[in-house]
Amino acid sequence: MTVVTVTIMKSGNLVYEPNNKVRRGQPVRFVLDQINGPLWAKVNPPACLVATNPVTLDRTSAAPPIYEDPVSESAAFMTYGFTVEVPPVPEKPHLGGEAETKNGNLDVTTDPPEL
Repeated sequence: MTVVTVTIMKSGNLVYEPNNKVRRGQPVRFVLDQINGPLWAKVNPPACLVATNPVTLDRTSAAPPIYEDPVSESAAFMTYGFTVEVPPVPEKPHLGGEAETKNGNLDVTTDPPEL
């Protein structure tokens, strides 16, 4: 089964490979972009995944900045929102240096996988 990868860019933009459509049991992987990724990101996973506790991906720790979890077999067929918090981009000053929150979504579908 194809892994759906959500790549987190430094800007906080999310890139879905191959797309944001997932099926029950399909693995979903969250990664920090190798070249243009932030130092860290906090992923608040969508409710369709098996584990839904927030996870922090951090380039400065010994653990690889990857989080993977499958879509629950009991997930309803609908769109599930999630958020990713990233540090503010230095070029965009932020009051208090708070993290920026970006919204994403995964669409749990019964459609056959695209080739």
